[in-house]
Formats: sequence, structure tokens, C-alpha cells
Amino acid sequence: MIRINDIVSERYKIVATIGKGGMSNVYEARDFILKRNVAIKFLKPEALKKVDNIIRFQNEARFSSALNHPNIVKIYDYGEYDKTLFIVNEFVKGQTLRDSLDFKGAYTINEACSIMLQLCDSLIYIHSKKIIHRDIKSSNVYILPDGSVKIGDFGISILLDSNLNINENKKIAGTAQYLAPELVTGKAGGSYQSDIYALGILFFELITGNVPFDGDNPNDIAIKHVKEVMPSPLKIIPSLPKEAEKIFFKAVDKDLRVRYKTVKQMRDDILNLYKNKKAMKQGRSLLARIFGLSSN
Repeated sequence: MIRINDIVSERYKIVATIGKGGMSNVYEARDFILKRNVAIKFLKPEALKKVDNIIRFQNEARFSSALNHPNIVKIYDYGEYDKTLFIVNEFVKGQTLRDSLDFKGAYTINEACSIMLQLCDSLIYIHSKKIIHRDIKSSNVYILPDGSVKIGDFGISILLDSNLNINENKKIAGTAQYLAPELVTGKAGGSYQSDIYALGILFFELITGNVPFDGDNPNDIAIKHVKEVMPSPLKIIPSLPKEAEKIFFKAVDKDLRVRYKTVKQMRDDILNLYKNKKAMKQGRSLLARIFGLSSN
């Protein structure tokens, strides 16, 4: 059992609890050697009973440690302590997008595009390493005080054409609210386009405050992605630029032939929208809208 003030690997002193999840617990710790705070994720003892959980945890450390990008949470270390496994992450001084949305309701289209461009940059990089994230969602993205964002949690990520994935390609993995239809039906175990679908859902969430499909039953939510028509963000935010709606619908099209093939294609369209001053008029900051300040 991990306790406050425990010293891990003669290097990290546990100073606070950050959060507890289904498979792991996360703590803030002080790195004595590099004199910085870090986040340490420990695999729960009960999770150690399943080999698949151990392999996933090891893969998360392996995949993440190979990534070096300003919009991705860094992995510093991996090891064993008190009969369990741990991963040492960069300590992110910010909140998740979901926490931020719960507080402010939604982002302006200007703010949403800024966030999406950064996320697209991170996914372009991730995909260039042949890694599929598979769990892109607002609670896995952190927003820092300066407006920059970082994506984390590669716990269910897979590496294309690798035997490290165990049976992951055959499993439905991810969060129901962001699951691409082909994942729900079992036609694919994860692809670049399924990550793009999740990015589209996140775009909708940023500009409306909520995901398109939600509910208490994950199975019911997942089926909606297969059978129901996506709601239009324009009907929720009438002042939204038409271009934003087009980007959203192309990102979440059920037909893979229509959906964006690469994240770069999606990024290009978001960038064009972001540069369109007329379309972005609605996207002024909160202070600008209150006090009539210029967004330039």
C-alpha cells in the first residue's frame, strides 16, 4: 500500500494523492535527484492478477517513453515498488479539459480551434510513430494556464504491426462516448481513423460543452454511434461557423471512405477556419464578449 512520505526507488517522495482509477492510483511525488515534482502511477494490486493488465501497463511505459512532443505528457521512469509496478510521468500543472468544461460550460470556436490544432499536432506525431492512442477524450487531455494542452494516458494504445499488442486488436477498447462505429461492431481494433473520430467528438464537446451521445449505460451509448445520426453542433450553437460543422461531420462520418484519412487533413481544415477572421468573429474570448474588446 502506497502512503504519503513513502520513498520510491530511493528517489521519489510521495507528497499527495492526485487521483484513483479502476486499474491504478496516481500520486504527486518529489524527485530528489532532479529536484522537480512528478506524477507516479501505480498499478493496483488487484490489477496485477491479470497478465493483460501488466502487459498494458508495460506497453504504456514503452510507447510513451518513445514519444517526445510538447503536447504529450512525458514519461520519465518505470519500475517496481512494494510488489507493484509504477510509471513516473511529467507533473502537469493544469486541469483536464473535462474539468475545465464542467467549470466554464464550453469554449469559444476560437479557443476550441486553438486546442484542436495542438491536439492534431500531437496525434500527427503519435501516428508517425505507428501508435494508435485509442482513448482520446477530454479527461485524458490537460490544459495548462498558458493555454497549451498535453495529451496523456497511453494505457490502451497499440503499436501497428507489433506482437506487443497481445489480443488488443480483437478487443473493443476505449470510452463509449468516443468510440468509432467500426470499433463497436468489431470490424477494427483501432486505426488512425478511429482516433480521428474521437478527435471529432472532442471538437463537438469543446464547442458545445457535452459529447454528442451520453447516458448511464456504456453499451447503449456505443450502439448510438452505430445506429443514430450525429446531432448538429449548429443546432446547439446557432452562431457557430458553418465550416466548424463541416469539419465535425467529416471527422465522425460513419463511412470510412468519407471520414478524414489523416489527422493532417483535419488539421488543415481547422487551421483554415482558424485563419478565417469573418468566421471566427463568434470566437472572441470571454472578456472580449463582456467588455467589447477586440480579439486582435
